[in-house]
Amino acid sequence: MKRNYDMKQGIFVFLMAMGALFLASCEADPVDTTRGELPDKEPLENTYVSVRSQFSSVERSVVYLMEGTGTTSDPMYCRLNRPAEKNLNLQTAPDESLVEIYNTKYGTDFLTMPAANIQIADDGQISIAAGERISEKIKVTFKADGLEAGKYLAPIVVSSDDVAMSDDGGILYYVVKVRKPEVGDYELDPVNTTVFYVNTSEYSPLLADVWVITKEDLMNPSVPNLWERTYGNIVNLRVVQIGYDEATERAMLVLNSDIRYVLEHADLHIRPLQDKGRKVCLSIEGGSTGLGFCNLTDTQIADFVAQVKACLETYDIDGVNLWDRNSGYGEVEGMPAMNTTSYPKLIKALRETLGSDKLVTLTDYEEPTEYFWDTEATGGIEVGKYLDYAWSGYMSEDEDVQILDPWGRIDQSEGEMNGMMFPVNNHLRKPIAGLEQSQYGAFAVPFYSATSSFNLNMIGLMNLWVWRMLGWSSNNILMFGDLITNIQGEYEGQWNNIISTTLMVYEPDGMDGMYGYGVYISHNSNGNVFDPNTVGLYYGDYSKNW
Repeated sequence: MKRNYDMKQGIFVFLMAMGALFLASCEADPVDTTRGELPDKEPLENTYVSVRSQFSSVERSVVYLMEGTGTTSDPMYCRLNRPAEKNLNLQTAPDESLVEIYNTKYGTDFLTMPAANIQIADDGQISIAAGERISEKIKVTFKADGLEAGKYLAPIVVSSDDVAMSDDGGILYYVVKVRKPEVGDYELDPVNTTVFYVNTSEYSPLLADVWVITKEDLMNPSVPNLWERTYGNIVNLRVVQIGYDEATERAMLVLNSDIRYVLEHADLHIRPLQDKGRKVCLSIEGGSTGLGFCNLTDTQIADFVAQVKACLETYDIDGVNLWDRNSGYGEVEGMPAMNTTSYPKLIKALRETLGSDKLVTLTDYEEPTEYFWDTEATGGIEVGKYLDYAWSGYMSEDEDVQILDPWGRIDQSEGEMNGMMFPVNNHLRKPIAGLEQSQYGAFAVPFYSATSSFNLNMIGLMNLWVWRMLGWSSNNILMFGDLITNIQGEYEGQWNNIISTTLMVYEPDGMDGMYGYGVYISHNSNGNVFDPNTVGLYYGDYSKNW
């Protein structure tokens, strides 16, 4: 024990001696350190301000404009490095003179965004209350008036007599990308409302932008096509999901890596579709967490709707499609059971929050939507009043084309009608309360393989012709499952065969032998230009390349 005591005492004496030497050396000869000197006390107590876009954590943000009369807006705010000791008044304004300085410093060649094309709400005045660090957000609006296509820089400077600027000078640099619209050579179909889905885990959304449908006079093959149109009025992008955060119990809007890439490169993958009049929407479905549209609390609904709104505004997307599948109800321990009021409340909240400028569409599919006819079950909400469209979600390759008949115009009893077994309908539905028949897409056509019995026998498609011929169709909503490109193997050639066959039975004059409907493409990813005398899609065109 004595030996241990001596060791401890020896270490103590050694440390005391070293400490004394260190203090002596500091008094005699201060040492320069490569870490730099500590700042004075006063700067640590100072308050500094910086300006930021809501959608960027750094002093740069990117916005997009279309050449002509387009406008876009971005939320901007100021933040402090410490809570304000008193009420602070700040002023923000564009400063054109900083563009040349920026270009010289970073070797860039941005054009100057004219201050006249920038409007800051509240005349650029921002206030921060005592005790707060972050101001309210104000809107910065950029206008394309008189601007040619190009990349512009718009420095926004904050100034104040009450507070110092941060290291970046209290400047927010907006990169404003102005582009020419891609009008295209063909009119977007004005007769039918065609709905496409694109799975961005496999394809670029540009796959929805290339379809050219031609109507041909078969009796006069030398006569030019009667018309050429592009299809795909509404394009729903996947995969987007509703997720669950266990720590916070929040319902989360989950963007997988592919859809996030597409959104962050919207000028390449989305804007060309929108330029031609297409509406591009996010199709939101379940994430197998046990939480879905049918078991949300009111708090989760409000939070989730706010996330959706922010996403649509950030990426300038035209709306949402709700498809409650694969949510995992009853399969995850601890998650609440389904109820019949959550989903209607969500739809109502989306419409009221997004307004009439954004599409809210519904995929009618299985149990989550089967009670939407019953306003007593939905808590008095007429779901259809808050929807732009609803359509069938039955588009499986494992069954024939399904014709849903919520309004009961088709005789569901088995038997032959006009020589056809009619109808092929394995999914009985009732009308969604508040929704007009003109807003409901009664069928969807999947892309069957070439060897599929449903493709070879065509019972479902032929019944579609009977249904149309008898006048039971109440609108021109034309639905397709996930688009495919030309794929070697059993799907080879099906990219155009499915659509042309559908049009043959769907168009009023498609089965009389007088007219034919061809499918071509307007361009493809290897640069070939539309030519009706050549093959349209090459193998794998528009497969994702990121």
